Amino acid sequence: MRAVVAHGPGDFRLEDVARPARQRGAVLEIEAAGVCAADRMIWRGDGPWELAFPFTPGHEILGRVVWIDDRSAGHWRVGVGDRVTAEVMVPCRRCRLCRAGRRNLCRFGTHLGSGLPGAFAEQMALPPEAVVHEVPPDLDTTAAVLVEPAACAVHALRRAEITRDDVVAIAGIGSIGAAALGTAAGRARRLVAVVTSPARAELARALGADEAVDVSAGPGRDELPDGLLPGVDALLELTGGHGPDVFVDCSGSPEAVELGLAALVPGGRLVLYGVYRRRAGIDLNLVAEHKELDVRGGHLAPGAFPEALELLQAGTIDAERIVTHRHGLDDVHAAVGEVPAGDRLKAILVP
Repeated sequence: MRAVVAHGPGDFRLEDVARPARQRGAVLEIEAAGVCAADRMIWRGDGPWELAFPFTPGHEILGRVVWIDDRSAGHWRVGVGDRVTAEVMVPCRRCRLCRAGRRNLCRFGTHLGSGLPGAFAEQMALPPEAVVHEVPPDLDTTAAVLVEPAACAVHALRRAEITRDDVVAIAGIGSIGAAALGTAAGRARRLVAVVTSPARAELARALGADEAVDVSAGPGRDELPDGLLPGVDALLELTGGHGPDVFVDCSGSPEAVELGLAALVPGGRLVLYGVYRRRAGIDLNLVAEHKELDVRGGHLAPGAFPEALELLQAGTIDAERIVTHRHGLDDVHAAVGEVPAGDRLKAILVP
C-alpha cells in the first residue's frame, strides 16, 4: 500500500510499504486524514518533541474497519464496515493518571501518527489499547475528519469553565480555534475572536464570534508606549474597560499569551491550548500580585470526542468553512508546506 513516511524535517516521502499486520486490534482503510499544525511542525522541524524517525504521520483519523479481532470489537463496540476515529494518545491504562481518567497525560503510552504509524496512508492499524469512537455513517466526510480537532476545542473550553456571564476571547483561528468559536457561540455573554488579518476577522464572525479584534490593524508593538501590546485597547473597549473574563489561546503564539495576560480582567482565566515554538516572556506579577489569574494548560481531548461528534452532526461547528484544502497522498508536500497567510485554514488528505 502507499503511505507517507517522515524520514526527518523536510523529508516526507510517499512510499510503498507493507499493509498493517492483522494480529490484535483493528485495521482501518483510511477515508481521510486531517493535517494538523503539529504535522507542519514535524515537517519544519521546529516542534517541541523528540521524535524517532522514520514514521507515518497523521493523528486526525477517519477510517473504515476492514479487520478487527473479537476482543477489540467487543470493547470498542464496532465491527467490520463501521467508520471510526481514534484519540491521539494510546494510553497504558494502568498508571495513576490513566486510572484517574486523565489518560491524555499518560507518560507510559504512545501517540498515533508519531510513536505509532498514523493516517497519512491507505490503511493503518489501531492497537487494542487505543481509544476508539464510532463515527455515524451519514456524517459527511468533511465534518467527520474534524472530530479530533473539534474534540480539542471542546476540551479547551471545558478547561475554561465558561459561564453565560463571561466575555470570552479566543485567539488563533486555525481549525481548533475555529471549532472553539462554534462551540462557544451562545454559551457566553460575548464572544470575541483575536485575529491577525481582515480575512480572518470576517471568517471569525461567520463562525460565531460577536466581535473580532485584528491585532494587525493598529499600531505595531514597536510603535506603542512601553508595556502596551497590540489589541489590548480594543479588548478593553469591547468589555467596558474591564477586559475579558476568559482568554483561550489556540494560536501557539507567545505574543497572544502576553496579550491575554495583559487584557484579562482580575480573577480571569487563561487557557493555553497551543503548541509553542519558542518561550514567552511574561510578567508574573500580572498572574499573581496584580490580577490573581488562573492559568490552565490544555492537551489533547480526553472524554471530548462524543460531544465533538454531536456538535459536528448538528452543524454547530461549520466544517464546510473550516476545511479549505483537499489533497491526495502524492500531494502531501502542498498540504504541509507554507502557503500565503490566510489562504489555508484546514487541509485534509484523501488517499
